[in-house]
Amino acid sequence: GVERGLGLGGEIAFTVAGDEHTLQVAIEPDGSLWAVFADATSGNGSYRFRFLRPGPPAADGRVNVDFNRALLPPCAFADHFICPFPPPGNTLAVPVPAGERNRLDA
Repeated sequence: GVERGLGLGGEIAFTVAGDEHTLQVAIEPDGSLWAVFADATSGNGSYRFRFLRPGPPAADGRVNVDFNRALLPPCAFADHFICPFPPPGNTLAVPVPAGERNRLDA
């Protein structure tokens, strides 16, 4: 395969259980954001990484980070899909027991 970057263009910061965390995000042409992340459940209760599309920032720069909207990447379903891994720093030390976590047949 060929290694290439995600073209990261920003960072979102959020608080979980009183601790601040950040994720590097790519900015889509329509202004929406896209993150590839792993968490404490990755590989043990959920797929090894997931996608999150929090949407475009509001006028004040705030973004709604809703992990219930986390999605499994296409490569979770078939080996012929190529998916980016989380960039350095996008592995959360906290569990994220929300969103799509694993295939039902996995």
